[in-house]
Amino acid sequence: MPLHLVIPYADWPDADQCRFITTGLELPALAMLCGRGQRLPSQKQSVEEWLAGLVGLPSLPAAALSLGLDHPTASPGFWLRADPVHLKIERDGLLLFDAHQFRLGQAEADSLVAGLNSVFGEDGILFVAATPTRWYLRLPLDPKLTWTPLDAAIGRDIDTLLPKGVDALKWHRLLNEIQMYLYTHSVNEYREQSQTINSLWLWGGSAYPIVETPVLPAINVYSNEQMLAGLMHLGGESVQRLPPSAESMPVGDGLVMLDQLRLGACYGNAYDWREGWLSLEKDWFAPLLADLKSGKRSSLAMTFPDLGLALQIDRSLRWKIWQKPKFPWAFM
Repeated sequence: MPLHLVIPYADWPDADQCRFITTGLELPALAMLCGRGQRLPSQKQSVEEWLAGLVGLPSLPAAALSLGLDHPTASPGFWLRADPVHLKIERDGLLLFDAHQFRLGQAEADSLVAGLNSVFGEDGILFVAATPTRWYLRLPLDPKLTWTPLDAAIGRDIDTLLPKGVDALKWHRLLNEIQMYLYTHSVNEYREQSQTINSLWLWGGSAYPIVETPVLPAINVYSNEQMLAGLMHLGGESVQRLPPSAESMPVGDGLVMLDQLRLGACYGNAYDWREGWLSLEKDWFAPLLADLKSGKRSSLAMTFPDLGLALQIDRSLRWKIWQKPKFPWAFM
């Protein structure tokens, strides 16, 4: 199996905006790799769907996966991620900002969670601040709701992204009560000059411990993605730290998940998204193209899950001069 680059968040949702944003974007190595690669069957998927498919699971048990890394001694039960967020009233609605937009210490997190447990613990629920920015909520039973992943809510109006299902209104009321409590908490009184923690985002509901066994790829995996780390941990393996560039990668097989586009895409920040592409070009696409041309590497695979694009590239690209350079979003 060749070196396999997985590049999520490559899809800018508005096609007209994408054409404008990418005008003048200099990515010659990426364009040559895509233009001269062989397209493979693939379908548009979120990163969560792609990760689940990678290891043969029907869906991604997100909360349980990260819980296994953050708090492996957690009691069995149904768990949710309950991440601290800041909600801000804007022209487009009530927008969500995650921990990339504020700092939160463990002492602050512990104080907020202790308060939440003192108020809501009688309902049979338990909040846990496993890290300053990754919190969890244990429930007596699975509420059978549909939850929106945090990445799909970042920078967006949350109105249509709240939990859905038969008992959804009950959970909407609970979230309102949580928000009212957080508003009065002493931690937020002295955070007024920064961003207050005025809500939680519930997502990733799943039973812990996980009983399914993932079918892991038989190669080294390099990533900063926690869900991928959780899947590898579940299968008894571990991820390797993501190198700063392809030049630091050992020659040979490997799966590399690159997240340089994530924040720009999630927050709709065109400048950051463009900068992410430029970083990928310099650190990954250009060195790997050079490796293919020199014969240092014989082949390369590239997957852009949310574009539904998978490509296989080999050393023959040197001779395919009739195939024009092409950007990944141009395949859509």
